[in-house]
Amino acid sequence: MRPFLLSLLLCLPMQAEVPVIPLPLTMREQAVDFSLEGAAASGAPDPLFLELLSEAAGQTIKADPAGKIRFLPVGNIAISSAEGYVLKIGKDKIEINAPSPAGHFYGLQTLLQLMRSAPRDGNTVHFPCSLLADQPRFAWRGFMLDESRHFSGELAVKRLIDAMARYKLNRLHWHLTDSAGWRIEIKRYPKLTTIGGRGNESDRSAKAPVGYYTQEQIRAIVAYAKQRNVTIIPEIDMPGHADAAIAAYPQHDGGGYLQPNSKEKWPHFTFNPAKKETLEFLDNILKEVATLFPDAGVIHMGGDEVHFGWKQWTELPEVKELMEREKLKDLAAVETWFSKRMAKTVNGLGFSAGGWDEIASRGLPKDKTLVFWWRHDKPQVLEQALAEGYPVVLCPRRPCYFDFVQDDSHKTGRRWGGFNTLADTYRFPADLKLSTGDEKLVRGVEACLWTETCLTQARRDFMTWPRLVALAETGWTKEERKDYASFETRLPTELAWLKSHGIQAYDPFAKSPEVGDLGAKPEYPDRPD
Repeated sequence: MRPFLLSLLLCLPMQAEVPVIPLPLTMREQAVDFSLEGAAASGAPDPLFLELLSEAAGQTIKADPAGKIRFLPVGNIAISSAEGYVLKIGKDKIEINAPSPAGHFYGLQTLLQLMRSAPRDGNTVHFPCSLLADQPRFAWRGFMLDESRHFSGELAVKRLIDAMARYKLNRLHWHLTDSAGWRIEIKRYPKLTTIGGRGNESDRSAKAPVGYYTQEQIRAIVAYAKQRNVTIIPEIDMPGHADAAIAAYPQHDGGGYLQPNSKEKWPHFTFNPAKKETLEFLDNILKEVATLFPDAGVIHMGGDEVHFGWKQWTELPEVKELMEREKLKDLAAVETWFSKRMAKTVNGLGFSAGGWDEIASRGLPKDKTLVFWWRHDKPQVLEQALAEGYPVVLCPRRPCYFDFVQDDSHKTGRRWGGFNTLADTYRFPADLKLSTGDEKLVRGVEACLWTETCLTQARRDFMTWPRLVALAETGWTKEERKDYASFETRLPTELAWLKSHGIQAYDPFAKSPEVGDLGAKPEYPDRPD
C-alpha cells in the first residue's frame, strides 16, 4: 500500500492562493466548515502553542487532551522530513500529525495563518475543512544578523525570532564579533566587552557607550529561540575582522590595513595567526561560546577577507618561525594552517566549523565543515565546494544581502551591478540551475543583513522585511510550487501581521518612504549598566 503522504501529494490539487506563507506542498478544501467558538480546548504540547492559538483566535484556548485541536504522532502517515506535518481540519476537530516537535510547531504556524485569515462571526471562527500535507525543501532556512556594526539588543532579537518562526525559518546566524565591536561576554576575558564592545561602525569615540550581550542574556535568547524551533549559530570571526578584540587585548595583534582616507579602519584587522598565546586565547573563547550554544551544531569562524591583513604578517617572528617549521610557501598557506588549527578546536568541542566560502580551499574535513557561499561573482567557488563534497549554505550577495537597496528609488544602501528586489530574493536560487546531486549537498539558503548603514532598529526592519518573507518561501517551498504572483497576493496579510507586531516593513505595493540612516544616531538598547 502506498504511504499516505505520497498518495496525498500525487492526487491533491494545489490551490493557487492558499493564504499561507511559505506556500505548502498541497492543500484540498471541502465544502463544509469547522467552527472554532467560545473557549475551545486544545491538546497542545507546549504553553506557547496555547498562547499563539489564543492570540490568533482572539479568545482563550485552554489545554485539554480531549480538545478540538490535537497534536498527534504520525501513526500510519508516512512523513519523510522531521519538520513535515499533515494538517487535517475536519468538521468537529483539527489534527496535526508530525514526527517531531518541529513538525507540530510548523503545522501550528500554518494553522495560525489560516485562522487569522478565516472569516469571523463574533467569537466564532469559520474554517473550510481541509487536508494539507507539507514539508520543507531545505533543512537550513536562515537569516544572519550583524550586531557588530550596530547593536540590536535582546528585545529586538526576540521579536525577530518570533517573526522568523512564523515563516518557518529555523537558523539565526548571529554575527557577534567583527572589527567594529565585540558583542558577546567572555568571562575569562572581560575586556573583550568593556573595551571591545565600545561604540560601533558610526561611533568609534572613546566616550561611546558599550553594547554587548551578557552570558545570561545569551542563554535566555537561545532558550527563547529553541522554544520556537530556531537554532542560533554563533559567529566568532577569525583571523580577520579582529580590531575590536585587539583593542581589548593588543598582545594578539597580527596587523591590518587602512581604508582610504581613514586612520582607524582597520589597522589591527587580524589576530596573530601563529602566536601560541593567541591560539590559546581563541581556544578559550571558543570553549565558552560552545557552552552558550550547546545545540548550535555549527560554530562559524568567519575566515573571510583575511588577505586584507597579510601586509604585516611577514614581519611577525611567530609567522616566520611557523613558515620555516611547517615549510609553508606563502601567506595563503599560513592562513590555511590557522584555519585547520582552529577548526580542530571547534570540531573537538563537538561542532562543525562554519566559514565564509574562502574556507572551501583550506582543506578542512568535509564531514565537519559547512561552507557559506557569499561571493555571487565567484560561482566557480561554489562549483568547487560542491564538486569536492562540501555541504553548502547559499547566501550570495546578489540577491541575499539585505544591505543592498530593494527599490531603485532608495538612496541608502549598497548596489553592485544592480540591487536586490523582493522578486529577485523570491526567485532565488533557480538561476543557479542546481543539479540533483548539487541540491543534496546544498544544506539551504540564508539572507544576511550587514548593518553598516543600519543605525536604528527601524532601518534594520525596513531593510529586512518583507524580503525575509520571500526568502522563507524560497527555503521551504519546492521550486515547482513557487509562484511569485501568488506570493504577492498572499503578502499584504503578512505585512499587516508584521506591523501589528511592531515591525515596520517596506511596503512594495504602497512604495512606502525609505527609512534611511542620514542624520540618525546609533542606538544602544538593553545595554548592561
